[in-house]
Amino acid sequence: MTTSPAMLLADELLDARDWQNREENQHARMLLMEIVENDPANAEAWASLGLTYWLEVQHLSWGGGRREMALASEMVERAATLGGGARAHRLLAEMRLLAPFPEMRSPVDAMANARAAATINPDDPDNLAVLAHVLALTGHDAEAVQMIERAMRLNPSPPDWYLHVAGMSYLIAGEPARAAEAFGPLYGAGTFTGTRWWPGWLFAASLAQTGRIEEAIAIVDAAAGRRPERSIAAVEQSLDGWADRASLESFLDSLRLAGLPG
Repeated sequence: MTTSPAMLLADELLDARDWQNREENQHARMLLMEIVENDPANAEAWASLGLTYWLEVQHLSWGGGRREMALASEMVERAATLGGGARAHRLLAEMRLLAPFPEMRSPVDAMANARAAATINPDDPDNLAVLAHVLALTGHDAEAVQMIERAMRLNPSPPDWYLHVAGMSYLIAGEPARAAEAFGPLYGAGTFTGTRWWPGWLFAASLAQTGRIEEAIAIVDAAAGRRPERSIAAVEQSLDGWADRASLESFLDSLRLAGLPG
């Protein structure tokens, strides 16, 4: 089946997942809505359309809420039912892991979808990176490291979110120096203003665990005035999807070392 120019353009607009480019997301949505109106059995279009709503939820500055989350889930589930393949399962895994609304999260379902995506297409590094993310946040740290390293071998020029997953996997696996190395390139102007996952907190925790306390404190101080979180409890509440309690507590203890109050 030949992919239409409109579909190619929509997916090109979505590939960057750039929190600064909401207009591109809206443009992609318009294209995709026209596609599914004319071809309601187009699984790939439904998956991409669901992604536009999932990005609304992920990017804090875009203000997506329960309505957008419900639309994203409904559309990607429709894509999976229509035979959307690995990509639909991968998106469902992300959403069921990281939904900011507890009633919409399911680590068990996230794992099932992530493993399904990796089984359907084990050579797609995106599938492996999402599986690594689910594994890390559900306490399977050794397998998470193995999976994200495999993804990065398949894609030697990985996008930033691979580094994010790698850093988190190393941090949870007790390798904070490697975690800090992964998070370092991600730290900058957008660190505390982008998606619901903030490399800044994770970078600070990694540095604290390696004994680089002053550097960790500087990162926590830089968050002041740029993030709504002002305490350990607030950061914990914001970390949607971190289901493994032991590794979460270790992370929060590291932020205490970095000077974030309880």
